[in-house]
Amino acid sequence: MSTAEVAELRAGVEPFPPARTRWALVRRVGLVAYLIGLLVFSATVGIPLQRELVIAWVCGALAIASIGRSWAEIGQLGLDWLPLAAILLVYDFTRGAADQIGIPVHFTAMIDFDRFLFLGETPTEWLQAHIYDPDTIHWWDVGFTLIYISHFIVPFAVAGVLWARSRDAFLGFTRRFVTLSIVGLTTYILFPAAPPWMAGEQGYLSPIARSSGRGWEVINLHAAQSFEKGQGTVNLVAAVPSLHAAFAALVGMFLWRRVRRWWRPLLVAYPLAMGFMLVATGEHYAFDVMLGWLYAALVMLGVGRWERRRRASTRPEPAAP
Repeated sequence: MSTAEVAELRAGVEPFPPARTRWALVRRVGLVAYLIGLLVFSATVGIPLQRELVIAWVCGALAIASIGRSWAEIGQLGLDWLPLAAILLVYDFTRGAADQIGIPVHFTAMIDFDRFLFLGETPTEWLQAHIYDPDTIHWWDVGFTLIYISHFIVPFAVAGVLWARSRDAFLGFTRRFVTLSIVGLTTYILFPAAPPWMAGEQGYLSPIARSSGRGWEVINLHAAQSFEKGQGTVNLVAAVPSLHAAFAALVGMFLWRRVRRWWRPLLVAYPLAMGFMLVATGEHYAFDVMLGWLYAALVMLGVGRWERRRRASTRPEPAAP
């Protein structure tokens, strides 16, 4: 040890930063490099929108954030996320096959509800007559596309942040997420329903443009091609309820008590913006959106009650006097 290092030790100063500080620096540098890699990937290949890719990118970031920690904690990452990825893979496969069962597609119930609620005209028809221009892509068209694709990213990003901060919160969120997916899928199977753009094609409404992807023409051509291909391969009559609206509401409800007050207006604005976009772009009726919000609220209440009863049943009995 050098004379300078001995002097530093006598003065109570460490000659090198502690291991915790060094690992924290490695994690920060790794996460910055990872973010740059994600941006390059998005710009050259396309923004990852498939659930499996999004989960893989989120888990990659969490793995880097776990560098220097115990192997048990790193192993827990795989144990927690692999079941979620497997369940969602089965969900996607089943959702794509749900329209093959043979139940007739419903066209009119959602139209009747929207016309009753909005005094004789569906909000989709009104909005497209006032803000949709087939010849011009406006700034709000780009905003609509960004809001639409956030559905494929935000819930998993939230799950990633929750896992990094509190595994219990992560498990609580994923329980609700998976439950909401299953309940939505069950409704799709039992009540296949046509979205507004399809109702327009079949003459139930005036022609409705499916315009949620128009913003890709400004943002990213690669992502646009992947997005349009994906829209054409999923179950086209899985419209009731809107899980886009439901998951946006679920994020807001779950995080409400876990964030500071100044974040709460965003938690309200996000599901409202999602619902407005879905109606304006012909993806869903107001009926679908409201039902999605209701499903999210019921799942929050139901899973919350189950968790409280489970905690009560596992609580040790007080010792007898």
